[in-house]
Amino acid sequence: MERIVITGIGCVTPIGIGIEAFSNALRGGVSGIGPLTLCDPTPYECRVAAEVRDFDPTRFLDLREAKALPRVAQFAVAASRLALESAKLDKVPDPTRTGIVFGTSSGPIDYLFEQQSLFIERGARRMHPSTPMFAHNGVIASEAAIQLGVRGNVFTVSSACTSGADVIGLGRMMIAGGGSDVMLLGAADAPITPPLFAAFDRLGMMPRAYNDDPGAACRPFDVAREGMVLGEGAVVFVVERELHARRRGVEILAEIAGYGATCDASSHFRQEASGEDASRAVRIALDMAAISSKDLDYVSAHGTGTRENDPFETRVLRRVLERECGRVLVGASKSQFGHTLGASGALEAAAVIAGMRDGYAPANISLQAVDPECDLAHVARDVRVCEMRAALSTNFGFGSRNAALVFRKIEN
Repeated sequence: MERIVITGIGCVTPIGIGIEAFSNALRGGVSGIGPLTLCDPTPYECRVAAEVRDFDPTRFLDLREAKALPRVAQFAVAASRLALESAKLDKVPDPTRTGIVFGTSSGPIDYLFEQQSLFIERGARRMHPSTPMFAHNGVIASEAAIQLGVRGNVFTVSSACTSGADVIGLGRMMIAGGGSDVMLLGAADAPITPPLFAAFDRLGMMPRAYNDDPGAACRPFDVAREGMVLGEGAVVFVVERELHARRRGVEILAEIAGYGATCDASSHFRQEASGEDASRAVRIALDMAAISSKDLDYVSAHGTGTRENDPFETRVLRRVLERECGRVLVGASKSQFGHTLGASGALEAAAVIAGMRDGYAPANISLQAVDPECDLAHVARDVRVCEMRAALSTNFGFGSRNAALVFRKIEN
């Protein structure tokens, strides 16, 4: 089967806008986690977040559209335009053979909260008449399609924190099935709003001891970890058949070599403790890529920094890596840009591919003392200069969902 490859990446993230800024920040160990500013921090015990700063939507949209759209849709359009630019495309190729699939978890929650507040405070006549058009998850993909003139498959996937990974896997299969020549595959979330932030704060899932030291707040696999840091952002990939990319003469960044997805069917809140189904998702991805753990150089861990997830993920990786467990490098890029919920799989995939292109393994920048339950070959504090030929990215989500992606470097 012809390989399905990535030729462009567009990033709107807490550590940089554009793939070059994003990669430079990864390599430099920059933290995008800072004081919470998108909503009043006073009511919360956790007062840090990974926010996209210095984002000007009018770079990518006209002023009227920028004012009307939810923040998550602004991110999606911006990342889509940046992805086309990265792939050396002035516009989409044949619009009828091009598709867009986006992932999200919270969707336009900021817009919904704003409109609900208007309704409660001022009554029905203050509701904006465009609310039905913008207050659904599908607006993310449809707005990008409208802005770019894409007329193929256009839809949004919402599968909690595996959304970004699922989109990449599903899009790969759609191209392989012959339905599209090119697809824009990505994910976007902008969940830093009072009701959602309050809910995570009430759950006790976010750190409380690092309000005065935000850069150290997200500590996956560290003995002093306290929880996830809520983040926001978007990443979009231009994905096409290898022959299509070769004909264009564009640089190929990586192959999407494998994808696996399973569900524990266990709980809305957590994965089943044994990790059997999570391990199965990884093995499905490795089998699709026709490689084994011996071929892997790096794992981009889901690495939320919660007390439960990190030991669970360690058990999963030990099961699938087996004797390679002490050799395969493990990074956790959420330490730099937080947990972006449905966008996290896309951001972490972008980190893998940036490292694959530029010759480094992204690090877990806040890892100081490894929890004995999480003993893996961690890339701690600083990136590791190395060649990555094959890498795994793992993702787990509410609803006991599991997803895994395998990326492979191919020669241009």
